[in-house]
Amino acid sequence: MKIAVHAKVLSEKRLNGIGYYTYNLLKTLSKIDRVNEYFLYSNTPLFHKIEAENFREKILSFPKLWTYLRWPFEFIDGKYEVAFIPHEKLPFFLKTKSVITVYDLHPLKEYLTSPISLSAKVHFFIAIKYAIKKADKVIAISESTKRDIIENCNISPNKITVTPLGYNGELYKSYSNEDLIRSVKERYGIKGNYIINTSSLLWYRKNLPRLIKAFHICKSKRLINHQLVITGKKGEAYSEIIAMIKSLNLKKDVILTGYISTEDMPILLSGADVLVFPSLYEGFGLPIVEAMACGCPVITSNCSAMPEVAMDAGILVNPYNEEEIANVIGKVIEDGELRNNMRRKGFERIKMFSWERTAKETLKVFESLK
Repeated sequence: MKIAVHAKVLSEKRLNGIGYYTYNLLKTLSKIDRVNEYFLYSNTPLFHKIEAENFREKILSFPKLWTYLRWPFEFIDGKYEVAFIPHEKLPFFLKTKSVITVYDLHPLKEYLTSPISLSAKVHFFIAIKYAIKKADKVIAISESTKRDIIENCNISPNKITVTPLGYNGELYKSYSNEDLIRSVKERYGIKGNYIINTSSLLWYRKNLPRLIKAFHICKSKRLINHQLVITGKKGEAYSEIIAMIKSLNLKKDVILTGYISTEDMPILLSGADVLVFPSLYEGFGLPIVEAMACGCPVITSNCSAMPEVAMDAGILVNPYNEEEIANVIGKVIEDGELRNNMRRKGFERIKMFSWERTAKETLKVFESLK
């Protein structure tokens, strides 16, 4: 088969969530699939390369909207059997069978109350619904996302394949070198014990204001003597977070690290006493898996995809209840035996997640369209 891949995300120097998925999926496919040919399309050169004989770059010199205006012309002669778009976009005039990946439908579900721009809402309501209905196959990264697609887009469950995400097992592992952990802590101004929340961006749906309130309750009740470390770049909730930290007099106790390098993240997770991830909505929740791989106990939400990812290896809480979050944090910090049991279960749970499994299931989807 000849498979055309929309690979624009690989032209960005710093991979975001979709880029991380696309790169790891394609890199793993290049190792397990030597038969099919892959043509990686972008309108700018790829920064992240896939080195394999059956993977080739195709750069289309075209400005914005090349996905909809230029790329479809590549399919007119029928040279490709499949077009793979690793996100929720699909050209209106695509003359081949297509596969798209859907991560979550949060903006679609929260249309009226979402703070996203009007143009983004139009994109989600028109472009994404069209792509999901038009695509021959849809890949969802969790059963939760599959349910959302069925409920919101009225398509057959048989059209959707769930391929859970993998994680980098060479990078995300338990680090026990105290000097290494200490040096990374010093780099980010962390002193003593800490709990951690890992986010790529400080979004409203990450529920950080409630986490900070729960942390304040813990401190007020003297349940813990820790700092709260929140990773991630500035996002839509940043101003509210800063104001809350100031109003609760937590400037010395809450650390906003900004972007964390891929090398530092597993070390920070290894040094933390617990990951607290009370997100309101996740298509998957990869930070849960990465924390478990580093031996970090996990407290997460009892909604959307997080229960199916954490299972009984984590403790689930109501993300809208600050008191409950605070009490569970205090319980986990106080009980060393509980933390050890959570670590053990976490190491067992992560065996279910690998990029090889993701790639194999994705390849089955491609080959089903022969």
